[in-house]
Amino acid sequence: MSWNCNATSSWGACTTFSEPPSIYISPPLDHTGSKTLNQGEQLIFARKFEGRVGRKNYYEVLQKFVQVFDLHFLEERNAYCRFDKHGDIEDVIRIVVLPDKGSAYGGTVVTFNRKVLDEYLALTDSVIARTFDFTHYRPSQFGGWSAPHLAEYTTDGDLSYRTHLEPGHASYLRGFQIVRPVTTKESLIKRHDPTARDEERQYASFIAHDWKNKVVREVSCAPGATANYFTKSDLPFELSPAFFRPEVLSKYKADFEKYRLDDRSISCRAAWHLETYDVNEAGQVHTYLVYLRHLPYEEQLHWKAYNELPKGPISKRAIKTDFEGSWDLEYDALNSIKEMVRELHRKQVPWWTLRSEGLLEQVNYPVTSSADEWANEILLLDQLLVEGFETKWLRQKATSLGRNADPKFGSLKLLEECLIGAGFAEEDAKKVIAPLRAAHDLRSKLKGHASGKEAVAIKKQVLKDHISYQMHFRSLATACDEAVRAVAEEFAKMV
Repeated sequence: MSWNCNATSSWGACTTFSEPPSIYISPPLDHTGSKTLNQGEQLIFARKFEGRVGRKNYYEVLQKFVQVFDLHFLEERNAYCRFDKHGDIEDVIRIVVLPDKGSAYGGTVVTFNRKVLDEYLALTDSVIARTFDFTHYRPSQFGGWSAPHLAEYTTDGDLSYRTHLEPGHASYLRGFQIVRPVTTKESLIKRHDPTARDEERQYASFIAHDWKNKVVREVSCAPGATANYFTKSDLPFELSPAFFRPEVLSKYKADFEKYRLDDRSISCRAAWHLETYDVNEAGQVHTYLVYLRHLPYEEQLHWKAYNELPKGPISKRAIKTDFEGSWDLEYDALNSIKEMVRELHRKQVPWWTLRSEGLLEQVNYPVTSSADEWANEILLLDQLLVEGFETKWLRQKATSLGRNADPKFGSLKLLEECLIGAGFAEEDAKKVIAPLRAAHDLRSKLKGHASGKEAVAIKKQVLKDHISYQMHFRSLATACDEAVRAVAEEFAKMV
C-alpha cells in the first residue's frame, strides 16, 4: 500500500559516493516503497523527448514482452501489432490518446490483448500488480487534507485499497489490484506441441475424386478420414484431388500484399501455405485433400464455396511431378520470362532494370473468363518487361550507332533504332519489338484509360482469334519472351 512508482520510472545510472564509491544501472522498479514491486518488471514506459515533431510524449512496452510475441509498433495504428492466423494485422497493444475537452484533462490508455497478456504471465510465473490512485476535490473549497485524518482500509479478494472522504469537497482512493492469469503453463505446452491434435479444430469436406475406390464423392479432409499409401483401409488416399472453379484464386490475386501466388503454391503471410495446386485442361483448379487439411477452417470454407465435380483429370504436369516423381521440362512462357528477368537482374545489365522484385510474384496466367483479370495480368506483364527498359541508355546507344534518338521517342521505338543500328532490317527490327509493343498498347487501352468502344472491340477480336483470354495471354507471353531474349542476345554483343 506504500507504493511510489508510475510509468515514468525507467532504467538509469545510479552513483553512490560512500567508500568505496560505485556506479551501477538502476532498474525501473527500484525503491518503489514495496518489496514485492521492487522484484517486478515494468510493462509500460512513459517517455518524453522535446526533439520529437508533434507530441513530445510517447509510450514504449517492455522489450521482452514485445519480442516474445513478435510484436511491432505501427505508427499509423498507434499500436504494437502482429499477424493473426488469417494473415491480417492484429492490434495486440493499443495506445489510445484521449484528447482534452474544455476544462477536462485528457490522457492516455494503453490496452493489452488479455489472451496474450495471460500467456506472458503464465510463461513468467507472474501476476499483474495494477496500481491506482484517484483524487477528487472541488478547487474552490479544497485547502488540503484535514490533519490528522483516518483512512478506511478495504481488502476484497485481489483488490486492496484505502479511502478517505471529506464530505462535500474532497476524497481519495488509493491501492492495487492483483490480476492473475487464466491460462496455465500446461495449456501453453499443449498448444505449442506439434504432435498434439487440436480436438476443437474444424475441418471441411470436399467433393473429391476418390481414385482408390474409383468414385467421386464428398470426403472430409480431417485427419483419420483419409489414409496414406502404407495404411491398409478402405479410406480414400490423402492425395485424392478436389476440383474448384478458377474464381477460387481471385481472392489471392486481389491482394498481393497479403498473399503470394506462385506457379504451383499459395502462401498467406505468416499464416498458412498451400503446398501445391494446378489447373487442368478443363480450366479447373485442383489440389489434394491432405493440403486442404492444413489450411485454417475459414480458408477451407472459401475453397469449399468453389468446389465442384471434376470436368477432367488433373493436369499432365501434376501427374508428372506429383506421382511420377519427375521434373516437368515442358516450356512455359511465364516461367521462362521470370528466369530470364532474374538473370538480367543478377547481371545488372545497363539497358534494363527490374523495377520491383514483387512483380516476379505478381504476374501470373489469368485463370478465369474475367476480362478484368486478363487486363490486369497484361498490366503486370507490361510493368515487368516494358517498364524495365532504360530509356536514357537506349537513347545514348541509338545515337552512338548513328540512329535517330528523337527526345519524343519512348523505350520501344528506341529499341527498334538500336536494333537497326546493329544491322537489323527495319521490318525485322519492328517484328522483334512487335510483341512488346502489343503488350504495351493493350495495357494502355485496357487499363490506362477508360474502357470504351475500342476496348470492347479489342476483347471481341481477342476471343475470336484465341477462343479465351487465357490462351491469348499465353500466346502473348510466349512472343514477349522471344522478343526480350532476342534483344538481350543482340545487346550482349554491344555492351
